[in-house]
Amino acid sequence: MFLTITRAHLKAGNEAAAKELLSQNFNPTDGKKPSDVVDGLIGFGVMKSKSDASMYGICTVWQSEDAFNKMSSNPEAKTGGAFVEKLKALCDGKVEGEGFYIEGL
Repeated sequence: MFLTITRAHLKAGNEAAAKELLSQNFNPTDGKKPSDVVDGLIGFGVMKSKSDASMYGICTVWQSEDAFNKMSSNPEAKTGGAFVEKLKALCDGKVEGEGFYIEGL
């Protein structure tokens, strides 16, 4: 399996707008599984830092790095599409992500 983690610091006063954006993109209410929408995506999560209320994390879990690469070969996915641009506008600093191989759970 392959995991991505993205970190973002929200600008003060943008918390509600960011929560709404994250909710729209990461909390589907239509009953679909992530793999029904994006081939190879097992799941995702949104996290809030315990020690820094402005720090959020977005995690995605993929069947394989190949599945992630297939999704990221989409021209809009390479830049994050509209979602990342909207998130960046609400943040103070970079929106940074990194990939990890899951060796055991």
